[in-house]
Amino acid sequence: MCYVKTMAMTISAMISFAALANTGHSRHADAHVHGLGQLNFALEGNLVHLELAIPGFDILGFESINTDDQHQALNKAVEALKQADLWHFTAAAGCQLQNASVTTDENDHKHEHDHKHDHDDEHHHHDDKAHKSTHMDFSATYTYQCSNPRELKGISTRLFDRFKHSEKLNVQGITDAGQIARTITRKQPETTI
Repeated sequence: MCYVKTMAMTISAMISFAALANTGHSRHADAHVHGLGQLNFALEGNLVHLELAIPGFDILGFESINTDDQHQALNKAVEALKQADLWHFTAAAGCQLQNASVTTDENDHKHEHDHKHDHDDEHHHHDDKAHKSTHMDFSATYTYQCSNPRELKGISTRLFDRFKHSEKLNVQGITDAGQIARTITRKQPETTI
């Protein structure tokens, strides 16, 4: 399918751009910082592709799902992330959401410490368990179709209104004019593109 190939190429370009933008910053592949998410976008003809990567804590206020209430909160959060009005573009561009997809992943991280293991086995196992934590991340992709893409001058979000633990998004994108890097925050939830 042509669309799938195009989307794959677009995402690949965005990932390449993100890698270039992060050159010089050593960062663990699965590391994440609470309060900080990443938004990648690409303009392609009359389509806008968005890719959001954000820590679970920023969306839920917690990082692991252990109770029914937490499962319900997760389901509500996924639905909220899929809403068309989460992202706003310049009105004159006439952009409408075509599709949205949200996934989550949980990664177990064991915090290792350099120390001699001179404790008995039972105590040692207890220590390992105490230092293990789970980090959940959300990934979401969106495609908007714009009737007048030449008028697309800016993007804003309601992410910060809907998710009180989210504070900042690093924005990287590819437009007809080239590559851009921006930041949007709770205090300034919009940027030019």
